[in-house]
Amino acid sequence: MSDSLAAPKGKKIQARNCFVCGRENPRGLDIPFYFDGSSIAARYRSNKSLCGFDDIVHGGILFALADEAMMHLVWAPGLRAITAEVTMRFHGYAIAGDEISLKASFDECSPKLIKATCRIKNSAGTKIATARGKFLPFSREKSAIFKKTF
Repeated sequence: MSDSLAAPKGKKIQARNCFVCGRENPRGLDIPFYFDGSSIAARYRSNKSLCGFDDIVHGGILFALADEAMMHLVWAPGLRAITAEVTMRFHGYAIAGDEISLKASFDECSPKLIKATCRIKNSAGTKIATARGKFLPFSREKSAIFKKTF
Protein backbone atom coordinates (compact mmCIF):
# COMPACT_ATOMS: atom_id res chain seq x y z
CA MET A 1 0.00 0.00 0.00
CA SER A 2 1.33 3.39 -0.86
CA ASP A 3 2.19 5.58 2.11
CA SER A 4 0.36 8.49 0.48
CA LEU A 5 -3.04 6.81 0.89
CA ALA A 6 -5.02 7.84 3.95
CA ALA A 7 -5.72 4.83 6.16
CA PRO A 8 -9.34 3.90 6.83
CA LYS A 9 -10.48 4.12 10.44
CA GLY A 10 -10.40 1.13 12.79
CA LYS A 11 -8.03 -1.52 14.09
CA LYS A 12 -5.26 -2.36 11.61
CA ILE A 13 -5.08 -6.04 10.66
CA GLN A 14 -2.22 -7.42 8.64
CA ALA A 15 -0.73 -10.92 8.42
CA ARG A 16 2.94 -11.76 8.00
CA ASN A 17 3.26 -13.75 4.78
CA CYS A 18 -0.07 -13.48 2.96
CA PHE A 19 0.18 -12.43 -0.71
CA VAL A 20 -2.46 -9.71 -0.30
CA CYS A 21 -1.89 -8.37 3.21
CA GLY A 22 1.46 -9.85 4.25
CA ARG A 23 3.81 -7.25 5.66
CA GLU A 24 6.77 -9.66 5.32
CA ASN A 25 6.02 -11.08 1.85
CA PRO A 26 8.55 -9.50 -0.54
CA ARG A 27 6.40 -10.37 -3.58
CA GLY A 28 3.07 -9.50 -1.94
CA LEU A 29 0.83 -6.44 -2.04
CA ASP A 30 1.36 -5.42 1.63
CA ILE A 31 -2.20 -4.06 2.05
CA PRO A 32 -3.34 -3.44 5.63
CA PHE A 33 -7.03 -3.91 6.37
CA TYR A 34 -8.92 -1.98 9.04
CA PHE A 35 -11.75 -3.33 11.21
CA ASP A 36 -14.14 -0.80 12.77
CA GLY A 37 -16.17 -3.35 14.73
CA SER A 38 -18.66 -4.12 11.97
CA SER A 39 -16.88 -3.82 8.62
CA ILE A 40 -13.46 -4.08 6.98
CA ALA A 41 -11.97 -1.34 4.83
CA ALA A 42 -8.79 -0.98 2.82
CA ARG A 43 -7.29 1.25 0.14
CA TYR A 44 -4.88 0.22 -2.54
CA ARG A 45 -3.06 1.73 -5.50
CA SER A 46 -2.01 -0.90 -8.05
CA ASN A 47 0.96 -0.55 -10.35
CA LYS A 48 1.32 -1.64 -13.98
CA SER A 49 2.90 -4.97 -13.02
CA LEU A 50 -0.56 -6.22 -11.96
CA CYS A 51 -2.36 -5.35 -15.20
CA GLY A 52 -4.01 -7.57 -17.76
CA PHE A 53 -4.69 -5.14 -20.58
CA ASP A 54 -2.64 -1.94 -20.78
CA ASP A 55 -3.16 0.04 -17.55
CA ILE A 56 -6.18 -2.09 -16.50
CA VAL A 57 -5.72 -3.93 -13.19
CA HIS A 58 -6.11 -7.69 -13.72
CA GLY A 59 -9.53 -8.95 -12.60
CA GLY A 60 -7.86 -11.76 -10.66
CA ILE A 61 -6.11 -9.18 -8.48
CA LEU A 62 -9.45 -7.49 -7.74
CA PHE A 63 -10.92 -10.91 -6.93
CA ALA A 64 -8.06 -11.65 -4.51
CA LEU A 65 -8.56 -8.26 -2.82
CA ALA A 66 -12.29 -8.89 -2.35
CA ASP A 67 -11.78 -12.42 -0.99
CA GLU A 68 -9.13 -11.15 1.41
CA ALA A 69 -11.32 -8.28 2.64
CA MET A 70 -14.19 -10.66 3.38
CA MET A 71 -11.89 -13.16 5.08
CA HIS A 72 -10.47 -10.41 7.30
CA LEU A 73 -14.06 -9.45 8.13
CA VAL A 74 -14.73 -12.99 9.31
CA TRP A 75 -11.54 -13.38 11.34
CA ALA A 76 -11.36 -9.87 12.88
CA PRO A 77 -14.16 -10.35 15.45
CA GLY A 78 -12.85 -13.82 16.36
CA LEU A 79 -14.90 -16.00 14.02
CA ARG A 80 -13.08 -18.88 12.36
CA ALA A 81 -13.97 -19.96 8.82
CA ILE A 82 -12.58 -20.75 5.40
CA THR A 83 -13.76 -19.51 2.03
CA ALA A 84 -16.32 -21.83 0.46
CA GLU A 85 -17.48 -19.74 -2.50
CA VAL A 86 -17.01 -16.27 -3.96
CA THR A 87 -18.94 -14.79 -6.85
CA MET A 88 -17.89 -11.50 -8.33
CA ARG A 89 -19.65 -9.09 -10.63
CA PHE A 90 -17.57 -6.51 -12.45
CA HIS A 91 -19.28 -3.18 -13.08
CA GLY A 92 -16.21 -1.49 -14.53
CA TYR A 93 -12.44 -1.68 -14.22
CA ALA A 94 -9.58 -0.30 -12.17
CA ILE A 95 -6.81 1.76 -13.75
CA ALA A 96 -3.24 1.15 -12.56
CA GLY A 97 -2.13 4.03 -10.37
CA ASP A 98 -5.67 5.00 -9.31
CA GLU A 99 -6.63 4.46 -5.69
CA ILE A 100 -9.31 1.85 -5.12
CA SER A 101 -11.24 1.33 -1.91
CA LEU A 102 -12.66 -1.89 -0.53
CA LYS A 103 -15.39 -2.30 2.05
CA ALA A 104 -16.61 -5.68 3.30
CA SER A 105 -19.63 -6.24 5.53
CA PHE A 106 -21.62 -9.19 6.87
CA ASP A 107 -24.85 -10.29 5.23
CA GLU A 108 -25.58 -13.28 7.47
CA CYS A 109 -23.89 -15.23 10.25
CA SER A 110 -24.98 -18.64 11.44
CA PRO A 111 -23.11 -21.57 13.00
CA LYS A 112 -23.09 -23.33 9.61
CA LEU A 113 -22.55 -20.48 7.13
CA ILE A 114 -21.28 -16.91 7.06
CA LYS A 115 -22.16 -14.64 4.13
CA ALA A 116 -20.46 -11.34 3.32
CA THR A 117 -20.28 -8.72 0.58
CA CYS A 118 -17.30 -6.65 -0.59
CA ARG A 119 -17.65 -3.53 -2.69
CA ILE A 120 -14.76 -2.09 -4.66
CA LYS A 121 -14.78 1.52 -5.88
CA ASN A 122 -12.34 3.77 -7.70
CA SER A 123 -11.08 7.14 -6.43
CA ALA A 124 -14.11 8.91 -7.95
CA GLY A 125 -16.44 6.63 -5.96
CA THR A 126 -17.58 4.70 -9.03
CA LYS A 127 -18.39 1.05 -8.34
CA ILE A 128 -15.87 -1.30 -9.96
CA ALA A 129 -16.97 -4.67 -8.57
CA THR A 130 -19.17 -6.41 -6.03
CA ALA A 131 -18.20 -9.75 -4.54
CA ARG A 132 -20.36 -12.02 -2.45
CA GLY A 133 -18.75 -14.72 -0.35
CA LYS A 134 -19.78 -17.76 1.63
CA PHE A 135 -17.56 -19.00 4.42
CA LEU A 136 -17.64 -22.29 6.33
CA PRO A 137 -17.20 -21.78 10.08
CA PHE A 138 -15.15 -24.10 12.22
CA SER A 139 -14.50 -24.26 15.95
CA ARG A 140 -11.79 -22.40 17.80
CA GLU A 141 -10.39 -25.81 18.79
CA LYS A 142 -9.92 -26.71 15.12
CA SER A 143 -8.34 -23.33 14.44
CA ALA A 144 -5.13 -24.61 16.03
CA ILE A 145 -4.20 -25.98 12.61
CA PHE A 146 -3.78 -22.38 11.48
CA LYS A 147 -0.80 -20.51 12.87
CA LYS A 148 -1.56 -17.18 14.47
CA THR A 149 -0.47 -14.80 11.75
CA PHE A 150 -1.94 -11.47 12.80
